[in-house]
Amino acid sequence: MSSRVVVLVARPTPSGVDARSLAGLAAAVAASVADPVRVAHLDQAEPSIHDVLDEAVRDGAGTALLVPLAVPADAYLRTWIAKAVANWRETRAPLQLDVRLADDLTASAGAAAAVAALTDGEGEAVTASPGGFRAPSWSELPGHDRHLLLCRGPRCTAHGAGATHRALSAAARDEPGTLVTPIGCLGPCNLGPIVIETPGDDPEGTWHQRVDPSVARALAARRADVSSG
Repeated sequence: MSSRVVVLVARPTPSGVDARSLAGLAAAVAASVADPVRVAHLDQAEPSIHDVLDEAVRDGAGTALLVPLAVPADAYLRTWIAKAVANWRETRAPLQLDVRLADDLTASAGAAAAVAALTDGEGEAVTASPGGFRAPSWSELPGHDRHLLLCRGPRCTAHGAGATHRALSAAARDEPGTLVTPIGCLGPCNLGPIVIETPGDDPEGTWHQRVDPSVARALAARRADVSSG
């Protein structure tokens, strides 16, 4: 493997990211550079920055160049990439990997040219039906008597929220009335992964901290011995 790996870092919305488009971009970049290209997510999705840097070390890379994917430039993305790398270094010592952060996309003259090139044609006609914006099913509250809100912010993602999310979702399939929803940062990140349990439509709930997969399964199954940290 090359001594350097290029990592494209995306910041998905809570609804996710177009994985196919992201993979296509990575493939196109890989066709133009000599180094292997990987994709990582700051939050909400996987693989995380930690996962990809771990993989780079296992593959024998000496340098990882992280490229923030945001147009226009996103200061939050850049700042939190740096924080994630700092945490990775602290928790993975003595692993040796020179991690570097590329310039923002909008710092490249090519970015403006690429956007300008999109204006050359007439564009594609918008043919979507307005009915999709007001589908009847979107006017119905989900049938549930308990809601589990799982933080998928940057730090909880680094603390293992991905595995927690999978465990919660799998266990909830056997628990009618339990709804699992990933959300953005909840605040007390150092106690993550965080899950807020709300009964029915009660706006107040119980906060569970450091919810690993085993605790997640117990939480979804409504066991009385669930730990909250």
